[in-house]
Amino acid sequence: MKRNKTWSLEEQGQFLLQLGKLLDKGYSLSQAIEFLEIQHPLSRRHNLQRCLSFLRSGLSFHEALQPLLFHSEAVGYLFFAEQHGRLAQGLIEAGSMLLNKAKYWQRLRKAASYPLFLLCFMMVMLLFVQWMLLPQFIHLSSSFHTNRFSTSRVLIQVVSLFPSLFLIVCLIGGVVAIGYVFWLKKLPPIAQMSVWMKIPFVRTVIMLYHTHLFALQFSHLLNGGLSVYESLQVFEKQQNIPFLRAEGSAMKEQLANGEKLETIIAMRPYYEPALVLVIRHGQSNGELAKELFHYSQFVLQKIEEKMERWTRIVQPLLFSVIGLLVVCMYLAILLPMFETMNQL
Repeated sequence: MKRNKTWSLEEQGQFLLQLGKLLDKGYSLSQAIEFLEIQHPLSRRHNLQRCLSFLRSGLSFHEALQPLLFHSEAVGYLFFAEQHGRLAQGLIEAGSMLLNKAKYWQRLRKAASYPLFLLCFMMVMLLFVQWMLLPQFIHLSSSFHTNRFSTSRVLIQVVSLFPSLFLIVCLIGGVVAIGYVFWLKKLPPIAQMSVWMKIPFVRTVIMLYHTHLFALQFSHLLNGGLSVYESLQVFEKQQNIPFLRAEGSAMKEQLANGEKLETIIAMRPYYEPALVLVIRHGQSNGELAKELFHYSQFVLQKIEEKMERWTRIVQPLLFSVIGLLVVCMYLAILLPMFETMNQL
């Protein structure tokens, strides 16, 4: 997923949203870009001038944005918008999507930054205790022949393991991240999906997100006058969202073999089960495009609610871990002192 070096996620979303609103008000695409160009600093004006030159050379808008390293998913939204002829709506949806992503990342960073700072500070304190204080207590308590399985000694050993465990967890996290970059991204999109679906908490978000993505883009293409088969062909042609490209290719073959769309969706575990019912109901009353669009908005709302709930859980959880470390550190220091005083 590529991001522009000079345009943040929030700035990209704001630009696309403003551009979509200007198109809604009757501006042409080049006029709207020129109008927004005036309001941006010099470095970004060069980007927008490049975009205009690409447009004048005959490229479509989503192609003109790619050299500027705009978010690949947003570029994919614009590809579909150009296919179904509603570029203004596609720009507004792409901009809103980027702004929501930026908002969630900002909230998550805000919720986790202070606890993580405290956690790192506690690790430094624990290392100091482990290297400087605990050896003195161990030596002093051993001189009084205290029980090697006493509460204080066990607690000392547990506290002394915390920094090592923290380092191990960080190393494992780094290895997992590198493994994702060098292994998981090389897998086909459907194989990547199978891996994500095995992770309990990630599984729920993956299902909701891809259900929303499929329902939203599919509804736009159907609403633009394309058939189900033609919509899947458009999925297959686009290059910015590999998952939809793979789905378009596979579903198109299954439709050609005579399978029904709801049966094809039901075979895929990475969609919400309700999507099958929505498709069946929409086909029965001839309102498939409208019902898919409304359902995609309901799913988006569920995603937002889950992200809000998880954000509220992160900070108390981290504070609880830090509080436990503080209590253990104090006990590891005080208990040996009391036991040693009792031996005197």
